[in-house]
Amino acid sequence: MQNYSICPHCGGETPSENLNCIYCGNTLPHTLGVFSGLRYGAKGYVWLAIAAALIAAFLACLLL
Repeated sequence: MQNYSICPHCGGETPSENLNCIYCGNTLPHTLGVFSGLRYGAKGYVWLAIAAALIAAFLACLLL
C-alpha cells in the first residue's frame, strides 16, 4: 500500500516518496534531511561548503 501526498500547486495525488509532482512537475514540500537543500538551489551548496569546512577544521585539530 502506497502513501500519497497532495500537490499544493495542482491538487494531484502523487506518491509520497516522489520529490516532484507527477502531474505538474513542481517540487513537493518534503524535507529529506540534512542534504535536502542541495536539491533546491545554491543556498544548499553554501551550507554544504560551510559544513565541509567545519569538518575539515575539526579533523585538522585532531591530527595536530
